[in-house]
Amino acid sequence: MQETSEPKTVPARRRRLREFYEGVVDAHYRSVYRSMLFLTGDANLAEDLTQEVFASAWGALARFRGQASVRTWLHRIGYHAFVDAQRRRARDQALGDRLTQRRCEGPADPVSRVLADEHLAQVCEALERLEIGERAVLILHYIEGLSYRQMGRILGRPNGTLKWLTNRALENLRRQLAGKVEP
Repeated sequence: MQETSEPKTVPARRRRLREFYEGVVDAHYRSVYRSMLFLTGDANLAEDLTQEVFASAWGALARFRGQASVRTWLHRIGYHAFVDAQRRRARDQALGDRLTQRRCEGPADPVSRVLADEHLAQVCEALERLEIGERAVLILHYIEGLSYRQMGRILGRPNGTLKWLTNRALENLRRQLAGKVEP
């Protein structure tokens, strides 16, 4: 008898959890967004980070022990999301700067120029071996300097998907170039 009643209680628990979480979102969305906006100074990034906060919180809800208020917990997740975004942006900017510098300026002495051209050729070959979607996000983001939001409009994909795809493409590119090109 217990086996037949259990399947009925699991959906009920999920429904109650979802209703609880919807209340959490309703109660704290503006506060988290406002914090992200003050931290980033960019409404689009603040919106993206706020979405990340609530997605992360939903995934971690079962582990929430109540040692702090829900508001404090959400703002802590938000702060960590902001720090991670800053790190990603710095990494992305550094990679973009290196690619642009090598493509535009190039080294002054002839030997370094030949090596740089060879490295650039290896990077271009590795890019060509990537799937078209991976190649597109790397070129749009790092070479053209587009944001994930702008890329989403061009490619018709959600920002989260593009972030994941960019990360996967970078990993595939790194694997191909491992030991071939000096940083």
